[in-house]
Amino acid sequence: MRLTKEISEELLTKIERVIGRKAYLFDENGIAMDGAPAKIDLLALKVIQSTREITEKKEEKYFSCTPIVYEDKVIGAVCAGDDKKEDSLEFAGLAKGLAEVLLYEEFLVKNIHVANDLRSDFIKEILTGTKIQTTEEAVEQGDIIGVNLRFKYAVMIFKIDDLYQTYIEHNKKMRIETARAKFQEYLKGIEDNLLCSFEGEIQNCIVYIGDGKFVILKEIKGDGTDTLNSFKTLKDSGKQIYAVLKKKFPDRVRVSVGQYYQGLSGLRKSYEDSNIALRLGEKVLTESGVYHILDVAMFVGLLGDVASTRKNELSYQVLRKLYMDKDLLKTTSVFLENGMNLTEASKKLHLHRNTLIYRLHKVKELIGLDPTRFYDALQIKLGLMDTSEQGVPAEVN
Repeated sequence: MRLTKEISEELLTKIERVIGRKAYLFDENGIAMDGAPAKIDLLALKVIQSTREITEKKEEKYFSCTPIVYEDKVIGAVCAGDDKKEDSLEFAGLAKGLAEVLLYEEFLVKNIHVANDLRSDFIKEILTGTKIQTTEEAVEQGDIIGVNLRFKYAVMIFKIDDLYQTYIEHNKKMRIETARAKFQEYLKGIEDNLLCSFEGEIQNCIVYIGDGKFVILKEIKGDGTDTLNSFKTLKDSGKQIYAVLKKKFPDRVRVSVGQYYQGLSGLRKSYEDSNIALRLGEKVLTESGVYHILDVAMFVGLLGDVASTRKNELSYQVLRKLYMDKDLLKTTSVFLENGMNLTEASKKLHLHRNTLIYRLHKVKELIGLDPTRFYDALQIKLGLMDTSEQGVPAEVN
């Protein structure tokens, strides 16, 4: 581990935010990383070479400098100044301790990941890679390492906030080699706990992908299952996963749910769904811990990196049954165009007010969104805009 400019900037920001005072960092050669006063350059170099703390008075101000030790090696120094000698000593000591903890965290975040076994690498490849091109190829390679891709799978993601930080907090004094092994055990315990909750469903696979996130290939049972009728099954599975994890990580877990699609391209699409659901769910469904892609489909426009055709497809899946009933589609469109005003919409549609209310209730039963509620009406309007711009897409399977 070296004190690079990038790491130093991050360390100084965190040190000053936590301790409330300015500090100066020097690398193992005594070179200032942040424009420190020239008058303390030699002091920092002496500290690094002697590997001990030194305090000197420079122009009516005391500067205390102390070595930063990482894995039993001095990798730099941190200095602090104050009018009082005892205060400069105290502050430099606090800065040193915080810097060493943050450096340890930095190493874990960047370097400790799930073991690179064949199974985890394979699952990452089929979800995000380009080497495996066809479903047949994926099935053949899966057979070799024990992942049966003949089953129907949808992709889910669960994210545990502060996973690294919590682990670090409990293992501050552990050497890196030990910490790496223990971290793998920690991840394995999380995975095993979750897999045990799905009794009899041995085909579920879990892979850790970093940043507190795990990917699940969730088996879907039933011969007649397809993209359009699997919403409830997958949403219920997401809730089950959330309930299990919430016991161990209260207020720190979120679960996102992609849809089921056929084949290898479908798995990759489901993974994309799950990532979109997680990103949007954290923005628009802050009180919920489970985000199915169709729960947030109408807000995909908030993400600038999602293709317009994909936005259109997701919107259509939510509004599909509404599009199949032309009368209810027109009723809903006119109602929304008139600002959700029942009187105005009734006049435009030449309907009795009670008839309009009845039709809007039918819309709610049909698509699960109530056009008389502002939040739901907003989603419907966004979805209608998406499909009007791109046209109604072909059915998905």
